[in-house]
Amino acid sequence: MKLLDDLLQNTELSIVDLSLLIIYALVCVGIGLWSSRKQQDEDFLIAGRQLNLWGFVTSVVASYIGGAAIVAYTAYVYNFGISAIAVFVGTSAGFLLFIPYALKLRQISSEQQFITLSDWFYYKLGKRVGLISAIILFVVYFGMLLNQFIAGSSILANISGWSYETSLFFSSLIITIYLVAGGFKSVIKTDIFQYIVLFVLFIFLGFILTDEEKMTAVELFDLSKMNFGMTVAFIAFGVFIIFQSAEYWQRVYAAKNSRVVKNGFIGAAILTVITGFAITLIGLSAHHHLPGIEAKDAFAEGLRILMPTKFIGAGLILIFAAIMSSADTQIFVLASSVSIDFLGKFSRKKLSSHQLMRRTKIFIIVFALLGFGFAYSFRDLVAVIVFITGIGFTIIPAAVASFYNKVTGRAATASFIAGIAYVFSLLVVATFQEEPVNFFKNNADLAILSIVVSAIVLIIFQVSWLSGVTPDRQS
Repeated sequence: MKLLDDLLQNTELSIVDLSLLIIYALVCVGIGLWSSRKQQDEDFLIAGRQLNLWGFVTSVVASYIGGAAIVAYTAYVYNFGISAIAVFVGTSAGFLLFIPYALKLRQISSEQQFITLSDWFYYKLGKRVGLISAIILFVVYFGMLLNQFIAGSSILANISGWSYETSLFFSSLIITIYLVAGGFKSVIKTDIFQYIVLFVLFIFLGFILTDEEKMTAVELFDLSKMNFGMTVAFIAFGVFIIFQSAEYWQRVYAAKNSRVVKNGFIGAAILTVITGFAITLIGLSAHHHLPGIEAKDAFAEGLRILMPTKFIGAGLILIFAAIMSSADTQIFVLASSVSIDFLGKFSRKKLSSHQLMRRTKIFIIVFALLGFGFAYSFRDLVAVIVFITGIGFTIIPAAVASFYNKVTGRAATASFIAGIAYVFSLLVVATFQEEPVNFFKNNADLAILSIVVSAIVLIIFQVSWLSGVTPDRQS
């Protein structure tokens, strides 16, 4: 009752705004229920491997533009100016560079019936490497899920007048309902709807920004303030993140054919830049109009500036779409990974698709509840998010190398362990600082250098054991 009272009474929204938000939520639930009709087990697990071009493009971009991503990127824009748009440029470049790898993945996955990113490591480098990669990705994606819930719910609370708890409860509840109903097929179909909403609203914001009463976009974009070092760092981050993002690998596995994969990533690259441009406008506007605020509040405050009061409901729908489009993907990645990479791979007998589907449903509920519980209790995870990004980057060198060379399982394992040890050493150093959180805020690039440590160790161990050693490949 307290939550319902908060939703209906303790709010700054009009009846129209609240109605729009409820309609949006009901549409998402309806899409999930519709996706479950006449559904086969493989439809739930990997969209029947019939994902078309439109679904591929919108799903890739929607899963990238989440509530946490919006908060993080507008904060970067607020702090570093136009340089931060390089993240989206880098990501777009990453999509294009990933195409040849994705085409090879598509060919092999159709034969081996891959569902998770770690399926690739299990296939190429054996159970030990596959399991370690699954553990790494589990840590990364659970951290991302918490960040998604925390960041998105904070923005919803900031703009709507609801409490943080109410915002968190309703966003997680809706996601759980449509995910349990339709699984990966629901993820794709709701992503299509959610990205259309995001795209239309971001374009709408762009037009508002260029209104004569406000500072024009030309005035906001002062290229003389670009920082070359930060720009290069942002581009590198955008490129590399693709190779450790399990959701993009899953979409490659789900694609109807190789043409969908190739054209899908090209389309995603274009839309990512356009969407990134719109988000950058909001961050720059907040920087110009509200100097001195917390960078993490740049999106919410920027949205308040840009969005007229009569359109606040549309702004809330934008935020809801951003939260759901990424959180549902992250919950599904976690649930499918536990069902397949942990339980499935080490089961005494091979599990059927139906058994995997049922277990995945159970773990969707489990991770939705865990995400809600942790996000309810811990609301500032800056250090943790930087930490998990560094952990995630440890798998990239082995992932890329596995497409080219006969990488040994020992070399890949050593690479993973070295990268993780490096990130943990940063964590130890941070504990001796007066303000550990600020240490991570100011030294985020240090954690991401785990990719360099992992790459060096991979090369050293690969060269040392290359002669006369057979890769630990296990089909």
